[in-house]
Amino acid sequence: MSDIIAYKDSNNNYWDTEVENSTPIKPKSDDALNIMRHDMAHILAEAVITLFPNAKPTIGPFIKNGFYYDFDMESTLSDDDLANIEKKMKEILLEGRDFLKRAVTKKEASEIFKDNKYKLELINNLDNSDEITLYEQKNFTDLCKGPHHKSTKDYNASFKITNVSGAYWRGISTNKMLQRIYATAWYSEKELRVYLKNLEEAKERNHRRLGTDMGLFLLTDLSAGNVFWKDKGLTLYQNIEKYIRSEQQKLNYFEVKTPELVSNELWIKSGHWDNFKENMFTSETDNKTFALKPMNCPCHIVLFNSQLITYKDLPLRYSEFGKCHRYEPSGALNGLFRVRGFTQDDAHIFCSAEQIYDVCNETTLLIERVYKKFGFEKIKYNISTRPEKSIGTQENWDNAENQLKKVLKDNNKEFNILEGEGAFYGPKIEFTLEDSLGREWQCGTIQIDFNLPDRLGAKYKDKDDKNQVPIMIHRAVVGSLERFIAIILENTNGWLPLFVTPIQLAILPVSEKFVDHSNRIKGELQKLGVRVIVDGSDNKLGYKIRNSVSKKIPYSLVMGEKEIESDSFTLRSNEGKNTSFDDIKTLSDFFISN
Repeated sequence: MSDIIAYKDSNNNYWDTEVENSTPIKPKSDDALNIMRHDMAHILAEAVITLFPNAKPTIGPFIKNGFYYDFDMESTLSDDDLANIEKKMKEILLEGRDFLKRAVTKKEASEIFKDNKYKLELINNLDNSDEITLYEQKNFTDLCKGPHHKSTKDYNASFKITNVSGAYWRGISTNKMLQRIYATAWYSEKELRVYLKNLEEAKERNHRRLGTDMGLFLLTDLSAGNVFWKDKGLTLYQNIEKYIRSEQQKLNYFEVKTPELVSNELWIKSGHWDNFKENMFTSETDNKTFALKPMNCPCHIVLFNSQLITYKDLPLRYSEFGKCHRYEPSGALNGLFRVRGFTQDDAHIFCSAEQIYDVCNETTLLIERVYKKFGFEKIKYNISTRPEKSIGTQENWDNAENQLKKVLKDNNKEFNILEGEGAFYGPKIEFTLEDSLGREWQCGTIQIDFNLPDRLGAKYKDKDDKNQVPIMIHRAVVGSLERFIAIILENTNGWLPLFVTPIQLAILPVSEKFVDHSNRIKGELQKLGVRVIVDGSDNKLGYKIRNSVSKKIPYSLVMGEKEIESDSFTLRSNEGKNTSFDDIKTLSDFFISN
């Protein structure tokens, strides 16, 4: 087996020969795993056309944790069909397959794939000067740039077909619906078992099911992509807001509120109308066009421009829990993860070039504090640098990128450089969380903007009373509150941190005669700031305890003769651990301090 499988360039593209600014890909590395999964996509395609000769293969890339391949097929695949495809793939792997690369002309490629309209469309979209490469294995030839391993004998592949779904050709809803077969692949059976176990665990932790069981929110086609928050869900939502607000106040943020419906005059000036119009909800009123804001930044510049700002006011920090709307196709909506109406914990900090480091440093520490409070200890950091198409001077870009690198280095953080993946208006830091199942969620961002303040006429007076354009730093800690709630629900399996969970305590009377006393205790605890309910039903105590656990209430308090006589409290956690308290004040302090 070769020490080098392929190469990866600075834009994370894979090549089977060395190119400029590329690094070699070693066997068994993460990049090699992606290439192996691409191999497996071709093995899947061979298995499908062997069992279903009339199937038309289209495209089959690797994706995170696996791969898929799309097919145009005469009939819908059944569970038995998937089992047979998986069996055939194992037979192919047992035989072994070599992957042979061949370069052909556009005419030759068109002749080879003359019976597959999907491959012909891909070929016709290529320039005549483009090199067209094929990868051939025993019973299958694919139009493919590669790279691939030389042979499946170079590794042991443990794989599993996970599901099949519909997918429009090239993602366009007017095109034909294809069948997409998803699968996962790993270097060992052990890794595969761990992944499949986590997959099952993730299904159990689905935030939509938890949201229903816990009475948090409602999702309905009456307002697709928007959330109906129930009282408990709104409590959770507001508690997250309250905590982030308290952290921002320590850093001298000015919390603002801007309109949701804004004239398209602003969106035209900001450039969003030309680049984002199709994703905006619009309305015609008084012969004018208005749009529901898809982001908050232009509105914050309107506020900035409404007053005289001098260098003494900088950095000026505006924060907003701003309600935004963006059109998402109905097929892309996914619970709270992908919605049309969402709230950003947004902030825009206006500063000078010399202040970039201090602002980004304090913001990085803020983001990390928040994540830690919610139980996220593993954070990955990426810095995205100047893309080919961008605005601003090279001096500004170099300064900003160096400041971001220094922030992370000074805080002893390892980070990746994503060359050319910054926004056209400036570089950024991306914060990615790893949850309890090893899944990654990109949440927080710090983005430096050289464009929008100038475009919308933002100015401040410098020490010489001259007008200067401020640099604007976009900042989100959790991003969308809706999405973050979905993440923490699945990360904790509904056992939310005590400081945000909607109900902290359930008082469980042993019988009906203890209900009144339980309600008196509830009232006293509520006055002290504890979120508490009483289960006054006539159900037996065992049922009440199970019901409390099923609703993810972290603590329960049994109320009977003994508790009343002793005037003390024994708190039971969801894990079955007991803690005693002598009075209501110490009991309430426990909930307030955690």
